[in-house]
Amino acid sequence: MRHPMARLAFVCLSLSLTLTIVQAQQPAAPQRGGQTPAAPTGPLAPEKYKDIKVLTDIPADQLDVTMRYIAAATGFQCQGCHVRDQATGEFAYEQDTRTKTTARAMMNLVKTVNAGDFGARINCGTCHGGQNRPAGLQLAQMMTPDQLAQLAAQQAARQGGAGGGAVGGAPAGGAPGGAGRGQQPALPAVDEIVTKYLDALGGAAALAKVQSRTITGTLTNRAAQSMAFTIEEKGNKFRETVQTQPDAASRGFDGTTGWAQGGTRVVDLTGFPLQQALRNADLMLPLQLKEKYQNLAAARVGFPPTTPGGTLTPVIGLRGNPAPNVTETLIFDATSGLLLRRTVRTATQLNGALNEQFDYSDYRTVGGVKMPFVIKRTNWNTLDTLNVADIKINPTIDDARFARPK
Repeated sequence: MRHPMARLAFVCLSLSLTLTIVQAQQPAAPQRGGQTPAAPTGPLAPEKYKDIKVLTDIPADQLDVTMRYIAAATGFQCQGCHVRDQATGEFAYEQDTRTKTTARAMMNLVKTVNAGDFGARINCGTCHGGQNRPAGLQLAQMMTPDQLAQLAAQQAARQGGAGGGAVGGAPAGGAPGGAGRGQQPALPAVDEIVTKYLDALGGAAALAKVQSRTITGTLTNRAAQSMAFTIEEKGNKFRETVQTQPDAASRGFDGTTGWAQGGTRVVDLTGFPLQQALRNADLMLPLQLKEKYQNLAAARVGFPPTTPGGTLTPVIGLRGNPAPNVTETLIFDATSGLLLRRTVRTATQLNGALNEQFDYSDYRTVGGVKMPFVIKRTNWNTLDTLNVADIKINPTIDDARFARPK
């Protein structure tokens, strides 16, 4: 199995050309921590692409990410619906297939449910959950000790009084008058969280001195395959190379243009694929948080990550929008101030979203600045763990390294 980056050229092309299997939806209701897809401001899909029969109200620039969401939500790839010439690799979009017809019917079903007054909205992933065939009901499994303890507590609460919530005469919430969790403390200001983060890394002055870096180490994918990687960064320029077999796979950004290379094939990265690549270009991120994210605000982030020792880490979050339809949440250790996790939610036109997660750990000081030596990248298809062996600060890197290969 080759690393997903090795197939990036094909994936970028094939997914961006999958044009006709989905039915237009009503605007999605906002979801917690997310965005409703923006109203169309440019040309619609039929104005740019062929054979658009049911996606007539979706913006053309949202079609690629919508197709990627369909593939992720159903586990069904482009050639599952579209006829592809094995010799040329081109798709014949004008040809209908049974699976394409079925997919359109399913999108009509989703549209009907979402237009109704059922009190809920659905999407492809609601039933499919990443599989071509929905799993259906699962067989019961033995309860864990934690589930047994929770069940016992619930039974005790029900037996405590007619109100169904008292235990030993006290309100179930543990607060006077049954106020549940009670009044939660106010969230800290954005500036306070950002300043603590910068101080934890070594201070804004030390960070400003880091203008370039190279990171080398070993990447292990979800198939337990390990391969060497190199990341080069200079200002906002970025290049990542993974030593896949038989040819290395690279992707980069020269400050203006994004690209990906697998073997001798080179493709341009635009739209969602470019956004994905640039999430890894985080050299300047700490000093640009307030510039990068619109609507940046402190956020409660639910259950905290667990440390390797099994203890819970108190956390605080920042949430903002780096691009239209994209919401990022940055989760910091509330004690140390270090960034532990970064989640990315890209809303699509089908009331569903593509989710990505980045985890950072094993911080070490390099050139007066703390940097993570273990980075885990997770999305609907990929789970890569980068174990860093070495970081060089302010090396000389020729700008040609970031240019699109000829």
